[in-house]
Amino acid sequence: MLPAVSAVPATRYSSHHPPNGATRSADIPDTSLTTSLYAALYIRWDCTLAMRKLRQLLLIVFAITAFVPAATAKKTERLALPAKIMQANSVYVDCVCPRALGAAQETAVSEIHTWGRFQVAEDRRHSDLVFLFSGNPYLGDYLTRDGPDKRPVRIESTIMTVIDPNTGQTLWTDSRQWGSWRVKGATKDLVNELRQQMEGQTKKWSLDSILQCSATPVYAGFGHLTPEEAIAKSASGDPTVFGTPDRLSLTSPEAPEFCKRAEFVLNSLHRITGFQVVVTRGDDLDVGEVLQRADRFDFSGGKYANGDQVFFSAQSKDKKVLIQFDAEGHRSILSRVTFFY
Repeated sequence: MLPAVSAVPATRYSSHHPPNGATRSADIPDTSLTTSLYAALYIRWDCTLAMRKLRQLLLIVFAITAFVPAATAKKTERLALPAKIMQANSVYVDCVCPRALGAAQETAVSEIHTWGRFQVAEDRRHSDLVFLFSGNPYLGDYLTRDGPDKRPVRIESTIMTVIDPNTGQTLWTDSRQWGSWRVKGATKDLVNELRQQMEGQTKKWSLDSILQCSATPVYAGFGHLTPEEAIAKSASGDPTVFGTPDRLSLTSPEAPEFCKRAEFVLNSLHRITGFQVVVTRGDDLDVGEVLQRADRFDFSGGKYANGDQVFFSAQSKDKKVLIQFDAEGHRSILSRVTFFY
């Protein structure tokens, strides 16, 4: 029990306010006993204040964490996207969307236009993929069900399913359990997740890695041969030539990575004049890298004879390499590269 302490006029004050029952150091007679007792009491009070502030900070952190959307949680590693998605050019956006879920379709179309990767089709029969938004899990019956999905919907989740329009097969799916008030945000997040996964799976080639193919010695010996001569030549070793005389392919593990598989190019005399790499939508070359070396190329453009698709090409000054891009909206898509002997 503390001894009684008489108060004296205060001459200085701490910047903190001591707890009830505690006196300031300036109010205590200058004795070693009372000074030690006060110091112990003050330290105990100061630690209590620090612990109170720490508890308040932890409560704030826990409150924020409790309301972080599921999308920011650690995601499990996903399987690689199928080629059907990576090579697709167009999508049809469908929505089993009662009430507030109806915002998903318009939001998805807007996000796809902003992305610029796909053309939005007006009919699923003329699209490469279907993006289906719903509140219930997809049952795999997109092509076979009789009329619209009649299951009752509680708008707790926004589900996005990528479907093969020819088979009804699920190619990709994910969901956000964000309720009916955040359908737009959930839709944007789902489209962006697919976008990030596709971009992460796209092979980004450098211009130098492509130009290496023009000098690869493994393909050099086929220049100006007939298809029959090329097939006979490949029988003796690497590379491997296969296919029909009108469409011969070749492959070699010794070739640069970009052109490990290619097709021969024939002239009107049925002689091999070069080889061509037809890339997929999983391959990409930044057109800006080509433009930075504009002094090494001649540029041209136009439309394909069988449609309205616009293209432009960059041909090296020595006529040995022809790089072709397809123009889709504001994007330039690498479509093929031809190497000439």
